[in-house]
Order: sequence, then structure tokens, then C-alpha cells
Amino acid sequence: MRSRSRNSVGKGAVALVAILALLIAGSVVYWLAEGRPGTPDDFRRRVTDAGLTVAWSNSGPRGGSGVVDTACGPIDVTINDMDDRLWIRWADRQEPVMRETIDALLSCDR
Repeated sequence: MRSRSRNSVGKGAVALVAILALLIAGSVVYWLAEGRPGTPDDFRRRVTDAGLTVAWSNSGPRGGSGVVDTACGPIDVTINDMDDRLWIRWADRQEPVMRETIDALLSCDR
């Protein structure tokens, strides 16, 4: 009776290890296929380094949305990383994140 119990526990442990290995391998393959994106913190830091302060409602390694305080009040924005370049979308506009774009957004010129 004991050998059956040990055998069942051993098979269960092997199955658990196999499932965990598949999950980890799948995550690594997905990460590599996505071009090795960084973390959400890395993305938010890139946006801050570009000169834009966002109160994030959500963000991931390649995009996020939130609110930017501007001269004309808070504006909802979405920022995405497309082909290693940051793009900002607000209202009906979508432009690359550059100093001129940020200045225009903050001063409500666009």
C-alpha cells in the first residue's frame, strides 16, 4: 500500500514540475517573440525621460494610458511604443513623443 502511495506522489510531483516547466518555457518564448520588452517601470521611465509626466491609470511594457495636467486642464492620453518609438494619442491626434509635441500638448497649442 505504501509503495502505491509513494508512486502516486512521485507521479504527481513529476506532473507538477512538467507543467511548471511548460509555463516557464512558454513565457520565455512569448517574451522573445515580443522583442524582449522591458517592464512597465522601464516604459514609464522612458516616458518621463522624454519629458512627460503622466498620472498612469494603467501601463505595460509597451504602452499605457493616463492623465496629463496641461494649461487647459487634465487631458487623457495613451502612449505606445511602436517600432522603438514612443507615440502619444489624445483627442483626435496621434504624434511621436518629441519635445515639440509635449510642449504643444502642455500649453494646449494643439
